[in-house]
This record gives sequence, structure tokens and C-alpha cells, in this order.
Amino acid sequence: MNALFEYEQYMPHGMCLLWEPWLVLLWSGSDLMIFAAYMAIPMAIILVLRRRPDLNHRGLVSLFAGFILLCGVTHALSIVTLWYAIYPFMGSVKLATGVISLTTAAVLFRLIPVFARIPNPERHEEVIRELETTLADLSKARDELDARVKERTDALNDANSQLSYTARDAVQRSRNLIQIVSSLTRPGVDVSAYPVTFLRDLRGRINALAIATSTVMEQRNTHRASIERVVRRQVEPLFAQPDQQLITEGPEIFVGAQGAQQISLAAWELASRLSAMPRARQESVRIDVRWTTESSEDGGEQIEFKWHEWHGGANEGSRLLVADDATGRVPDPLPEFSEDLLTRIIPHLIGGEGQVERGPETFVYTLRCSLTALDNSEDIAADEAFSIDREAARLSPA
Repeated sequence: MNALFEYEQYMPHGMCLLWEPWLVLLWSGSDLMIFAAYMAIPMAIILVLRRRPDLNHRGLVSLFAGFILLCGVTHALSIVTLWYAIYPFMGSVKLATGVISLTTAAVLFRLIPVFARIPNPERHEEVIRELETTLADLSKARDELDARVKERTDALNDANSQLSYTARDAVQRSRNLIQIVSSLTRPGVDVSAYPVTFLRDLRGRINALAIATSTVMEQRNTHRASIERVVRRQVEPLFAQPDQQLITEGPEIFVGAQGAQQISLAAWELASRLSAMPRARQESVRIDVRWTTESSEDGGEQIEFKWHEWHGGANEGSRLLVADDATGRVPDPLPEFSEDLLTRIIPHLIGGEGQVERGPETFVYTLRCSLTALDNSEDIAADEAFSIDREAARLSPA
């Protein structure tokens, strides 16, 4: 290390120039200008790197800056050697410059394929024109797609409107058909083979189905109605004070047309037997309708629909039923066909089960089925329509 700074035995480079003033000035002036330029260039490169952190190959650019900087240092030391013979130190700097130069050259050769793929300005302009053309085509395609989507949407809206109109027309036709069937059972038609109560019940059941269908079709967007609305639409017209006599409670559950018809038919079958009582007795009737849901064994949901009725009388607050004087039981004029309808036919149509419970002080009807059956029960009913019709015909009075 000391050898780098022991230069007394060497002669200054100015002696080789015979200390000619003009030659010394030419030599030192040229090196000074080169040193100034070689110092400015790396500074400019460093400023560019700091302002453009997104540039690629920053390592190669840094090697170039280091290489140029060391070259400038060698020219500065060349000026010093004119008067001071610091040849060992200058040689060390030249060695470092050579190492950096060779490294830069090696990296540069490795990057030749990369640089060769850099497009020229003409290619840049061509690519820009191609991009502009592509963007114009994409914009045109987007406009065409928007127009097609709008056209398809309008067509779909028209189809939905037509379908809604057709559905309403079908419902109206079914109402008319039900009215015709109901009119056939009115006085003036030869129905001597049927008892009067049967004809009255028949008309009530037909009207119950019509009310259920119209309740569902009132919802134009979903064609489904809540259980509470189905029950109230069926029961309220049968009582003088429905707000005080009918209580409904349960989660909001929506059912389709077939499910609404079965619930409406069951509600009419239960309420009509109470509405046929004398008016004074009828006003004491209280009906509590509740429904709950729970998970079933197959992973779905099951609904339990429970009809609980009592006769309030003087003990309305305690919900005690008024027993019949002769039997000691609650009056329960539930015909055999009505009970079969509630416990067999209606549950069979929706794939569930029905149960009637009687006691000295209570009357409860329970209907259980899956939630999907109330919404899609038309498929179940279609598969079993023939057997149900035969069962209903067998149970009907002659």
C-alpha cells in the first residue's frame, strides 16, 4: 500500500514535455475539458435515474455512469502527473476503470438481443395507428353490442308483458269457468240428487279456490302471495268482526298458486263451519292461526300451519271454550268429508300430513309439509291428480 504513495523516485510527466509551456497547456487543458465532461455526464445520468424510477436496465445505466466517472478521474490524475509523479496511484485508478469497463461491455453484449427488439420510431407510430384502429373497432363493437342488448331487452320486456297478459287472461278465463261451475249448482238446476248443504259447500270450496288464485295473481311481479294474506282473504269475509275474531302470526312466507289454493281451501273448510252458527254464537268465536318453520331431516325446511279456535264468551280473557250442555264437548259440526279433505286430500296434494285434535276445551287443526311443496306443489299435484280425483269422488256424497 505504501508503494502507491512513494513516487519520489519517478519523474513528473512535464519533463517528458520538456516543460514547453504551450505543450503543457495543451496537454493539461485537454485533460481538464475531458474531466469536466466526464463528470457532468454521470451526474446527468444519475438525475435521469432518480426522476424515472420506471426505467428498465438500471444496472447497466449505473455501470455506464461509473465507467465514465472513472475515465474522468484518470484524466484529472493525468493533469496532476505533469508536476507530481503519482504513477502508482494513477495506475490503480486505471485498473478500477478497466474492471468497470470490461463489466459494462460484458453486460452490454448480453443485452444486445433485448436492445435489438426495441422498435424504431416508425414502428412506434405504426403500433400507435394499429392501436387507434383497434380501439375504434372495439368502440364500434361495443356500440353494436349495446344496441343488440337493448333490442333483446326490449324484446324480453315485450315477451314478459305478453306472458303477464296471457297469465291474467288465463286467470280470468279460469274465474269464468269456476263461475259457470258454481252456477250449475244454483237453484233452477236439477240437482235433486244432492243435499242442499252439499251444494252450498261445493260452491264455497269452488269460491275458495278462486279467491286463492286471484290473491296470488294480484302480485304481478312474483305471482306468489304471503300465507297471512291468503288466510285473511279467505276467512275475513265470513265473520262480522274479523279484526277482533281472527289472529294471524308467523314468519313471512310466500306460496304459489297451488299452495295458496290448498291453504285457502283448508281455511274455508274450518271457518265455514263456524260462520254457519247463529250470529250471537258466531260473534264469540276466536280463531288463532299461526305457522312456524323448522329444519327437516332431508336438509330442507318444513312448515307447521296450526288453526286453533275457541269460543270466548264471558271468559274470553282466559280462552275457555263454551261446552255443549248435552255432550260436555265443544260443538264440532265437522262432516266426514270435511275431515277427510283436511286430513287426507289436502295433505296428499302437497306431500304433507294433516291432523285434527278435539278436546273438551279446544279444537286444533295442524297441517305440516315442506316449504318447497307450497311453492311447487303443481308438479306434485299433476303426478297424483288421477288418484286424488278418484279419492275425492269416492268420499263425495251421492
